[in-house]
Amino acid sequence: MANKKVLLINWRDIKNPEAGGAELYFHELFKRINGNGYDITVLAHKVPGLPDEEVVDGMRTVRIGSKFLFNYSAFFYARKHQKEYDLIVEDLNKIPFFTPLCTRTKRLHMVMHFFRKSIFREAFFPIALYVYLMERSVALFYKNEPFLAISDSTADEIRDMGIKARDIAVVEPGIDTEYFKPTQPKADPPVISYVGRLMKYKNAQFIINAMPRLKQLVPGIVLEVAGGGDYRGELEKLVKDLGVADAVKFLGRVSEDEKRDLLSRSSLFINPSFKEGWGINNIEANLCGTISVSNNVAGLKDSVIDGVTGILYENDDPEGFCQKVAAVIRDKDRLATLEKNAKERALSMSWDAMAEKMRNVLDKVMG
Repeated sequence: MANKKVLLINWRDIKNPEAGGAELYFHELFKRINGNGYDITVLAHKVPGLPDEEVVDGMRTVRIGSKFLFNYSAFFYARKHQKEYDLIVEDLNKIPFFTPLCTRTKRLHMVMHFFRKSIFREAFFPIALYVYLMERSVALFYKNEPFLAISDSTADEIRDMGIKARDIAVVEPGIDTEYFKPTQPKADPPVISYVGRLMKYKNAQFIINAMPRLKQLVPGIVLEVAGGGDYRGELEKLVKDLGVADAVKFLGRVSEDEKRDLLSRSSLFINPSFKEGWGINNIEANLCGTISVSNNVAGLKDSVIDGVTGILYENDDPEGFCQKVAAVIRDKDRLATLEKNAKERALSMSWDAMAEKMRNVLDKVMG
């Protein structure tokens, strides 16, 4: 029997310099499915220096349109080429592609997370309003369509958009359980770390604002910040204004090996984001023997089981955050228990296991 042909539409492909967690998610899952019952084609926007078409990890990758208008290019591509595919998988990441309006092919819609009102913290008002309204249009144009969510929290958001629970499946991100492991001893004095893009909504400013108090509670504590982004200048200015330059290190973009080393030597990994679909860095940290202290928001509260595999805090309670961080660093027995629980859970979440869950979803959609 011939493989079923799938068109996967996402704003970026894995080789895009701006690729992030959403791209890692679909790439790792679908490359494992590709060639075994399904032939995957990835459609993404053009990138200077990358070919318009190539094969990446066995998957055909087609690049069309511009970075900012790709949603229109994808719409017309899907309409023109729909008969070539048995299934169209659309990644609803910020701005929908409206494939229900232009295709009759079977469809599946993946959602990492919706920004909803949090987009107004990140973007200028006209752009934020545009994204917000485009997300809200899902309720109008995607009813009775099958959806796939990255977490239970995202599934709840999809239901809030008017999609029936029976039409929503959940497949969590996987993890490279062989690569991520402890590579360095814990630093002394303790290091807490942040790994991610330096964007306003990622909220690294919350940790920096907490550093004067954390220095009082945990003498010698250091925050190491890994990642790049357009908010770095503001964060560096905040460090200077607070007088904590001796306790905050900006590492810039780091390699996977450097990230693994950082997660290993950290006493705690801090995930302060206002909005995430899941929080893959939390699980990476867990495999490196480090628990996450995360903002109690959608997505992060799925990847962290409060009091079992890590700790959740409330964003409007910075003193409570500082007290939780200090308490768990001091209580070595409790920290060791949390680390053990977190690692055991993370080891069950391999990419292979999650790819099998994804395959089951595809099989169900295909009937």
